[in-house]
Amino acid sequence: MSTLSLRIQLEGGRVTKTIQFQPNTTVFDACKIIRDKFAEAVQGQPSEYGLFISDEQNQQGVWLEAGRTLGYYILHNQDTLEYRRKLRTLRVRMLDGAVKTILVDDSLPVSQLMVVICTKIGITNHEEYGLVREDNEAQNENLPDNKFATLTLKRKFTEKDRDAKMESLRKKLKTDDEMNWVDVGRTLREQGIDESETVLLRRRFFFSDQNIDSRDPVQLNLLYVQARDAILDGTHPVTHDKACEFAGIQVHIQFGPYNEAKHKPGFLDLKDFLPQSYVRVKSIEKKIFAEHKKHYELTEIDAKVLYTKTARELPTYGVTFFLVKEKMNGKNKLVPRLLGVTKDSVLRLDERTKEILVSWPLTTVRRWGASPNTFTLDFGDYANQYYSVQTTEAEQIVQLIAGYIDIILKKKQTKDHFGIEGDEGSTMVEESVAPSKATFLQHETNRVEKLNLESLAHPGIMRPYDGERTFTQNEVQTVQYGAFVGQVNHAHQPPTRTVMPSFTKLRKFALVL
Repeated sequence: MSTLSLRIQLEGGRVTKTIQFQPNTTVFDACKIIRDKFAEAVQGQPSEYGLFISDEQNQQGVWLEAGRTLGYYILHNQDTLEYRRKLRTLRVRMLDGAVKTILVDDSLPVSQLMVVICTKIGITNHEEYGLVREDNEAQNENLPDNKFATLTLKRKFTEKDRDAKMESLRKKLKTDDEMNWVDVGRTLREQGIDESETVLLRRRFFFSDQNIDSRDPVQLNLLYVQARDAILDGTHPVTHDKACEFAGIQVHIQFGPYNEAKHKPGFLDLKDFLPQSYVRVKSIEKKIFAEHKKHYELTEIDAKVLYTKTARELPTYGVTFFLVKEKMNGKNKLVPRLLGVTKDSVLRLDERTKEILVSWPLTTVRRWGASPNTFTLDFGDYANQYYSVQTTEAEQIVQLIAGYIDIILKKKQTKDHFGIEGDEGSTMVEESVAPSKATFLQHETNRVEKLNLESLAHPGIMRPYDGERTFTQNEVQTVQYGAFVGQVNHAHQPPTRTVMPSFTKLRKFALVL
């Protein structure tokens, strides 16, 4: 077997040597050989270092897996590998503006990094969070017509990709199309995220958020900020009265209990507390302070709990929106439509009011297909035809649906033997509605209420081996008493614990559920 001559470069390119390897040498063994050849490489823990292939611009690259052989990566003679430290810093910005610098393993995919990131921040359900890449130039821009606002994709679309009407709707509806989520299946380096870039931590899947309360102040604050921003920017449409209710709670959170001498009209900057459509409504600030008075006794934590609880009651809460085009019935014409994804359903919504038109439970989705320009759902026997739309975000929709299904399956695996709340007696009840509809699954918990006393003295049925025969039926006679004549020996016998009340009947105790 011919040897493989590779140029090994230490971190920073300060030292370069050519070393010969066998193609079947594992990356782990290759690192050991490099440490033996390089005196400069003998520093730190060996587990903290690995081999890295960078691109020509040195912005992206691939970490070689320790268990793979060098031949697996189709390397050629005189190719350059970098022996470098895998640990690096990552700047993570929270929704409230706080920035945390966390030490992570650059060779691991983002899905594994999320465990480390969320653990250090104090978040347990890491699978429901993701990282978003932001456009640095747009972070300081707050203009309403800004196409690349904060939390937008770091890419620009040509006029061929989007028409003016769809682009205008996107700005108004605040869809997820513009969100540039970091791919959890690849490493940071493969996606060109270096140490100088700051990523945003954001909840992507709304699955267990209803369990967040005052006992988890970290997640409660993140959920409150995300819900507040979604209400203010119009992602969740609210009525005039609801807008005042949310604003009153927000004022209490930011400024404390109501103070009549301080909290008067003119005190608030309304654009920070109301959706844009209600900012200029006359006397609305008085209504906000009227709502503010109602929460005088609440603490800041309790007010955040109330805000998030009220937000969950909105019909659009927990929905991720995508602006798509669908075919108009009876016409060969594509019209804008909103497609929504939640933890339990796929929604078809009105593109202007966000009113839910059709809801398909996730349990009815049999298959889906994604291409660069289309997304298709197959509901099997639950629908007469496929539902297909035109979109450039098909892959992102697929990732969201698959992510919810993965979370559901993981939760189900942990509760298969212990019921919904760890109850071993919990049973599953299945109700089949119709072949073309759905199957409902629900849990019932056994509860013992009282004992029911019944008699089992029923006529019997005899079935001999050679066929049925007639038989007579008699009753067991009462107990016969007799007398014994002779010598009697007296001895003590303790009373038995169980005494049958009658010899003529059998009794059973049945549990009434």
